[in-house]
Amino acid sequence: MQYTSTKPTIYLIDGLNLVRSFLYEFARSEEEVTADFLDFLEEISCCECYQMHTYEVIFDGSFRPVGPLYRGGVHISFTEGDSADQIICERAEFLARSGRRVIAVTDDRELQTTLKEIGVKSLFCRKFYNSLKLPEK
Repeated sequence: MQYTSTKPTIYLIDGLNLVRSFLYEFARSEEEVTADFLDFLEEISCCECYQMHTYEVIFDGSFRPVGPLYRGGVHISFTEGDSADQIICERAEFLARSGRRVIAVTDDRELQTTLKEIGVKSLFCRKFYNSLKLPEK
């Protein structure tokens, strides 16, 4: 089933939420899962069928080394004193009011409800991840 948009979209991704949703499945450290996800997302963002999208990965907390903060169509940021939920909500509302197509990626049901009230779509982390497919080489 297709969950990623066929129209240019800005995906606001709750980075820690997504990483932690896979942490126990792979029995690896949070840093390793984070690095793998960001590498995968960078590769996806360079594929022709996904190049039209922008992926903003927002991590709770202060800066920590994750590699380049800009890679392909991926931008990585840290919330410092705010929560990723708050940043995602504010950014989503601003983008939607500016006429941009935006989808939030989070498993936080409260955030999803708030976003729905302001007219912004959301996807669960696993649905988003499972919808991304690298083309066969």
